[in-house]
Amino acid sequence: MSNPYLFEVSSEAGRKVGGIYTVLQSKSRYVAKMYPDHYLFIGFYDERCAQDVKYSTPPKELEAAFSELAELGIFCHYGKWVQGHDVPIILVDSRNFAERPVTYDDNGVQKHDRHVNEVKYQLWKNYGIDSLMESSYDFSENAAWGWAVGKLLEKLVTVKPYAGQPITAQFHEWICGSALLYAHMKNLPISTVFTTHATVLGRSLAAGGVDVLKAASKSARPIEISESYRLKVEGKHQLEMAAAKKADVFTTVSETVAQEVRYILGREADVITLNGMDFEEAQAEGKVRDLSGYMRSEIMQLVEACFVPYYQGRYDNAMMCFISGRYEFTNKGFDIFIQAMGQLNERIKKRGRKQDKQVIAFICAPSAVRGPKISVIKNYLLLNKMMEVLAAAPGAHKDHHPNLNSRIAEVKGSLRTDLEAMASGFIRDGDKPHINLYDLAYANDEIIRSCVSAGLSNGAGDAVKVLFYPTYLRPNDGLMNMSYYDVISGMDVGIFPSRYEPFGYTPLEAGLKLNVAVSTDAAGFGRYLQTQANLEGRGVKVLHLGGGTDKAVEELADYLEMLYYAHHARLDELKDDSYKLMHLFDWKLLIANYLKAYSLAAQRRSGKREERPAAVEEKVEEEKNKENARSAKPAKNKTDARKAKIGHKKK
Repeated sequence: MSNPYLFEVSSEAGRKVGGIYTVLQSKSRYVAKMYPDHYLFIGFYDERCAQDVKYSTPPKELEAAFSELAELGIFCHYGKWVQGHDVPIILVDSRNFAERPVTYDDNGVQKHDRHVNEVKYQLWKNYGIDSLMESSYDFSENAAWGWAVGKLLEKLVTVKPYAGQPITAQFHEWICGSALLYAHMKNLPISTVFTTHATVLGRSLAAGGVDVLKAASKSARPIEISESYRLKVEGKHQLEMAAAKKADVFTTVSETVAQEVRYILGREADVITLNGMDFEEAQAEGKVRDLSGYMRSEIMQLVEACFVPYYQGRYDNAMMCFISGRYEFTNKGFDIFIQAMGQLNERIKKRGRKQDKQVIAFICAPSAVRGPKISVIKNYLLLNKMMEVLAAAPGAHKDHHPNLNSRIAEVKGSLRTDLEAMASGFIRDGDKPHINLYDLAYANDEIIRSCVSAGLSNGAGDAVKVLFYPTYLRPNDGLMNMSYYDVISGMDVGIFPSRYEPFGYTPLEAGLKLNVAVSTDAAGFGRYLQTQANLEGRGVKVLHLGGGTDKAVEELADYLEMLYYAHHARLDELKDDSYKLMHLFDWKLLIANYLKAYSLAAQRRSGKREERPAAVEEKVEEEKNKENARSAKPAKNKTDARKAKIGHKKK
């Protein structure tokens, strides 16, 4: 039997717009190993692809197919996905196709319309997908794009090297649903896998305060379709449901989504294709530690710049915490984070600070902004200049300084006078330091309002200080100008108390950057980790959401209080242990789930069992045993000089 081909279809292949990009990019190395020279991505073409894709002339066999599609207004761009380990990729531009006029038969009546509306008609006629009232641009755009991808697949199966060969195609999310349905309608010789990362209706329900997992556990029947009409997502929901039911194999990314799809889509998942990370590509532990020390000093410089015009504080021993994610206030648990920080603030005030230690809590949630606050930028630049001067000054080289004033105090003579004069240039913009570091393009922000309500106002007497970073952390964000992954390497604790999280890469990414990680038992990440290790005393905390918000807030506040009063060496041990636990999500182990799905799809399509080579089975089992042994034991309650040196400076 010929080696099978694998086509992976996603609007995020070669196009960084969401979390699925990370899934595809990180696993591409391992899939390419299993399908050498037989692996192809198909993605959505737009200008963002130029950052990831190196374009080239397609093979001659594909040029003719592309030319035929171009006559329909479907333009295909061929190249290598550089970030996806140079796997070949075809990017499909369907905009012209969607808007072109077309004549088609509707029960004996000739209709003159645009192609996109014909696609909607075909989806209704063949699969009962009701998009009559669907007015969202993304539904029309993605339905047309998927249909164009289906037409591409129809061409590919007729040309070399794919003609007559076994092919499996994997489609990610409802966005690719019409591509799968086109392949089904045309009975293309392709075995199909459909993967739901998060259901459209489930996400919409959760945004409205519904506990989707609880509702799913209580119901013996799938949800009523009327709910999708109530929330105005009927077209997307029905497209997703049809794709899930018509696929040869249906997969989801966690046990939580598997529970959800039974209720929302009415089909059991055949395989759980857990998300992982490419640890061969990840930075070595030593490099992460080196970066952590540098980034911590950079972040603390911004922190001090925010507060130094208002009052003096100690910054060398702060506990740095953060939450990040889409601005979905309840889904992502921003309310739980803020309330727990408020409780922690009050507890520390009553119990007493440890060596004047502060908690710096960053809230990173992209929103609509005008730009960084002018006062913050000016103070940040001034502090940076003063630090440069101090670094070059003789006699100012002690290892640790609690704040700017302590450094200036070491300088003698006219230089000290000059520095004190420079310090007088710090700008006060109000009575207290701002919570938000950017000017928002709207009033009455929910995060800021909730912080104030929780008693987090950045007053001099507050042990917990909150900084709202309402834009994507990136090298050109206008303030820190550093990537998200670099910034979090300077933190101590990543907190992600999500109520709705199909998987959740954020705690995994935090752990890989030597952060203690907090997740929930409603997140696929947290739930899976609970099944793999006893987390008592470990570097990852999984909050229990079954008792309601108040219980979750108290549990998180308890955990943060423990971390705050723990010896710095113990916190380092927990960070090390978090890093170790993340290796349970190595693609070396988890890629086996995808291989199982592909084999099962081919088996169902052909009626024959497709075996994976014994060498592949043995390699997967060998890697699994190694990582299970590595992650089984918690960190011992001791530390060495290397651990104490980096991440937390000697107190």
